[in-house]
Amino acid sequence: MNRTTRTGFRAATPLVLLIGGGGLAAATWTNGDHGFAIGLIGFYLIAAIAAYLWSGRDSDVAAIMRVGGDERQRRLDRDATSVSGLAMAAAATIGTVVQTATGQHNAGAYALIMFVGGVSYLIALAYLRIRH
Repeated sequence: MNRTTRTGFRAATPLVLLIGGGGLAAATWTNGDHGFAIGLIGFYLIAAIAAYLWSGRDSDVAAIMRVGGDERQRRLDRDATSVSGLAMAAAATIGTVVQTATGQHNAGAYALIMFVGGVSYLIALAYLRIRH
């Protein structure tokens, strides 16, 4: 493992966790499940603290969490993002097929995920092709 310098924005990942978790907790509170909302606040607060502490380490994952890695670490992040996108596309496709095959007519959520993924891929491909 290569030693990395600690550059980047250490609070990047914790902020994403706090904003996303806060939004989910607010939606849960609004829905009337106050106990679960408080639990979500606690969970995301602990996760953000753990992410902040982890992002201060000298490792590839910490550098990616700080959004300040070198070229190799950015490539690792890009490749992991690609694999997770393929996994989400496969799950959405399988979900749509299973929902449709079992006669359930509510496959729309899976189909929407597939639509958003396909459109965002085409836009990104066009943008990157023009940019490079």
